Amino acid sequence: MLHNKLILYGLLIAFILSGCAAPLRTDTVSFNSPSAYQNKQEIDGLQIAVVPIDSLERSKEIFGTDLKAADILPVHLIVQNSEKKEFEINHQQIFGVTADGKYTVAYSLNKTAEHVRRSSIGSTAVAGAVAGTLAGAAIGAGIGAGVGYAGGNVSQGAATGVIFGGAFGAAVGTAEGLSDSFTVKFKQELANLAFEDRVIFPGDIQQGFIYLKWDHYNKIRVKVLNITDNTIHEIMFDVSVKR
Repeated sequence: MLHNKLILYGLLIAFILSGCAAPLRTDTVSFNSPSAYQNKQEIDGLQIAVVPIDSLERSKEIFGTDLKAADILPVHLIVQNSEKKEFEINHQQIFGVTADGKYTVAYSLNKTAEHVRRSSIGSTAVAGAVAGTLAGAAIGAGIGAGVGYAGGNVSQGAATGVIFGGAFGAAVGTAEGLSDSFTVKFKQELANLAFEDRVIFPGDIQQGFIYLKWDHYNKIRVKVLNITDNTIHEIMFDVSVKR
């Protein structure tokens, strides 16, 4: 009877983890200088390129998962300052623009992390943590039951069932708390590569990602402040979002 229960719990764990999205895990990013990209633009000696990360392969390479599952389009900004001036780029002044002229502002890190948590990516992470708790309980229950039967204590099986049942309930009960902790973890991972607000100093090459709601944008609007000359530039980059 106990053996059958352990098999059932094992199958349940496998079912929870099967067919789920890969976990979010950022990595080092390789890139070219802005001049290598077709939509590169230059303002007062500052070169900028904007690259939507719309392919499954590239998203997995950078983020460990397909962020489209969270309805998130990462956009890679690459800048190179070859002059002696300083520039500032505010990520909240970066917009995706659709063919019908609608503007969508970049998400904050908090909002991006919330979207990831509510997606299959977040569900997988929480389910995996709960399943790990269940797996540990199943192993412990099996060992306890084996000892009980070896010693002739048949009641050990019933006791083990009670213990394992309690562990199962506890694991499910902690899912809510895990949800919050994973949202924080997702935010930390996304922050590792985020562009956010930047000052680009003379001689700098900088890069990072903004996170937009997934849509088929045909332009990305970026505002650049030339701090040295106190001038503002609004730049439109032509882009194409596939999939």
